[in-house]
Amino acid sequence: MTDTRRARHRRATLATVGALLATAVSLAAAAPASAQFQLRTYITEGNASAGWIDVPDAPPGSTETQSIGLFTNGDSPEDLNDAARALFQGFGAVPDPTPPSFDFNVATGGASGGSVRLLLRFSDGGGGELRPVTLQSGQWTHVSGAAVDWDTSGGSCGGQVNVDYAQVLACHPGATLTGMELVNDSGWLHPGGFQILVDNVTYAGQTVSTPAPPVLGESVNVTQVSGQVVVRRGTGRNLARIKGTANFPVGSVVDTRRGHAQLLSSRGRRGTQKGRLTGGLFRVKQKPGAHGLTDFVLRGSIGCASPSGKRASASSGVRARAAATRRRLWVRGHGSFRTRGRYSAGSVRGTKWLTEDRCDGTLTFVQRGVVEVHDFVLDKTVFVTAGHAYFASNSP
Repeated sequence: MTDTRRARHRRATLATVGALLATAVSLAAAAPASAQFQLRTYITEGNASAGWIDVPDAPPGSTETQSIGLFTNGDSPEDLNDAARALFQGFGAVPDPTPPSFDFNVATGGASGGSVRLLLRFSDGGGGELRPVTLQSGQWTHVSGAAVDWDTSGGSCGGQVNVDYAQVLACHPGATLTGMELVNDSGWLHPGGFQILVDNVTYAGQTVSTPAPPVLGESVNVTQVSGQVVVRRGTGRNLARIKGTANFPVGSVVDTRRGHAQLLSSRGRRGTQKGRLTGGLFRVKQKPGAHGLTDFVLRGSIGCASPSGKRASASSGVRARAAATRRRLWVRGHGSFRTRGRYSAGSVRGTKWLTEDRCDGTLTFVQRGVVEVHDFVLDKTVFVTAGHAYFASNSP
């Protein structure tokens, strides 16, 4: 890599770190002091994807077959805009004196380009990066934080390379740890696709090697079954294109308009429940109680003539009907699930149903099983059986 390209890559990395600092701080603040160290969520930028994926070749000593997959696909050696990130929580505010470590596997050898690397962010605005210098193709490699493979920035030392973990901590005296993440942003080295597998991320005596389970009222697991599945957590650029399985906080918005997703949510002491979703954009909601009831709230515009939801004019009717078909959601599964449209909500008592918001009401169509529909306008509940539909009008 030329000095100019290396400098550009470093600037892009530091800019992204700064942009995501608020996200890392919020994740750390949200985790209880006694929280278990775990991978909680992903963020992707540009042409990238991330998630826990099944791998045929597990790392030595591993008892499971899932690894963290971070994929980027640069268009050219000048494309520095793609990144896949895995964000951790439960690491505690005080940096642990024992160096972290991880295992990784790539299909392409040669220069690393700075990926894969483990980033530590400190409250003084600086950070430390643990990264391999070269990549060995097709084999699992252990990256020990005890080696002189660290870079540090900010703090009392400014920028330094090839230091050890103790020196990184010494450069940030009194600073707390506000973020920790794995990054792959070197797709520009390999246009056409650069996949990195990571496993056995160890920090403070705890090792992450499997996805975090869903937590009642706090988080759910989303799995990409086919097509494109994108999840937005919070606001801003916190987007993740999912390949495999990822954990997201309740309140996240899931986009399955071009793909199929499986959602796993908790029912507390009653275990977990799975639902298959496709064809829509929706927000996931779940209260800590309510027997694990998980709501899928339809999102997106339906192109109505006015905010009141009245029927569109004849001249705009075709456009409105076309837009209406985009505010819909197919759900299949057993469990405590409910879809919420603008004028009604349907609770599962069967296996597969459609909820569709239109300008003049909300349609529920049941393909299999029975769905309990509550009409918000009429304040009544009806049971819709397979092959039938119920339309909740926006006017009595």
